[in-house]
Amino acid sequence: MELPEAFLLRLKQEYPADYKRLNEVFSEPPGVSVNLHPRKFSGIRPETAVLWNPSGFILEERPTFIYDPWFHAGAYYVQEAGSQLIGTLFSKLALPEHPRVLDLCAAPGGKSVHLANILSGKGVLVSNESIRTRVGVLQENITKAGWDNTIVTQADPAAFGIHEHLFDVVLVDAPCSGEGMFRKSEEARQHWSPELVGFCAARQGRLLADIWPAIKPGGFLIYSTCTLNQEENEAQLQQLMKEYDAEAVALDLPDTWGLQAGKSDTSCWYNWPGNGGGEGFFAGVLQKSGSMNPEGLVRTTPTGKQRFHEIREWLLPDVDLVETEAGPCIVNNLSKTTADQLKRNIRVCQVGTAAGVMHGAKFKPDPALALSVHFNTSLATPLSLEETIAFLCGDGVIPSGAKDGWNAVSFKGLPLGWINFLGRRSNNNWPQAWRIRNR
Repeated sequence: MELPEAFLLRLKQEYPADYKRLNEVFSEPPGVSVNLHPRKFSGIRPETAVLWNPSGFILEERPTFIYDPWFHAGAYYVQEAGSQLIGTLFSKLALPEHPRVLDLCAAPGGKSVHLANILSGKGVLVSNESIRTRVGVLQENITKAGWDNTIVTQADPAAFGIHEHLFDVVLVDAPCSGEGMFRKSEEARQHWSPELVGFCAARQGRLLADIWPAIKPGGFLIYSTCTLNQEENEAQLQQLMKEYDAEAVALDLPDTWGLQAGKSDTSCWYNWPGNGGGEGFFAGVLQKSGSMNPEGLVRTTPTGKQRFHEIREWLLPDVDLVETEAGPCIVNNLSKTTADQLKRNIRVCQVGTAAGVMHGAKFKPDPALALSVHFNTSLATPLSLEETIAFLCGDGVIPSGAKDGWNAVSFKGLPLGWINFLGRRSNNNWPQAWRIRNR
């Protein structure tokens, strides 16, 4: 692999002790890893686990994920091993039981799905993407994760600064020069330049300054990139500590993980390419001074038990439906309240799990309902592998045992979506944008 000379020179200057090893590892093939969903995945786990994530696993080779029904059902997410360090850092923070969490630069959604899995329905997770064309894939991945304490927004990061002291944790996985992904991305190698590093560093500084007011006193900032230079990494945290009342957070990470501690007085770590089956990654944690004032989770006001009984019959008994502007949803009160606050100046694209719509006395389920962790899996009609692939392609499959009307369908016990059986034919409710194009 041919690497930019200016990059190698910078690497040698900043990391002289690690330079030889780093230069060699860039010629090695990249790894493939997944992060398993704690409520959906029930298959045989791969042999090699990610060192810092018990739900992360490294695969021996890269399969064609698009033809795996469990990939579409949200049983796992294909997530680079190094970036899975975010979940570990998050889990070590001293947080209230129901925290408000913001993933500021979330698309395509791997880190948001990881955080949602850790929260397991508690608190609220806001996943934001500033670029409108990337919001669709973020919504898809959040929906497939199936948690009801999620919000998807589309806004410039500066818009969140207006909401002072709203979040207990803000994750900023900042746009960067991508040095840590050189093994995987030829585009990253071709576009790299010292000027790009400087441009990214300036943008990162503005982004962090914009979002800092939104963090509560006592709250945390997790900052990460997939690049290796100190200008975009440690220097950004040092600048925050200099300009604002921020302190480094001491987190004890085992030496056996092979992470490289940062050189500065910030609490940060590098994962060099090749370590732990991952690519190059940086993460650091700061805490805003002050005392955190935890919020309780007020129970939502559910709709009457007689309302939407067509929806309730598909759900586990411990779930309440809440009426929203978009129709009945599965959502906790903190998520609904947070969404209402954000709507003042932020585009809110999705709140909780959409259940469906009523057309007169008839119910049309939302695709998200079958993907919810609260869905009663025993009510889904099983499909064979051949039928499942046809369903994911958008075909109107008719499984054995289908009843007139709406049928939830599943593969090996994991619900996927809906068909509307009309006697001699069926309509497929799997979203057009999610369908397999190449058979």
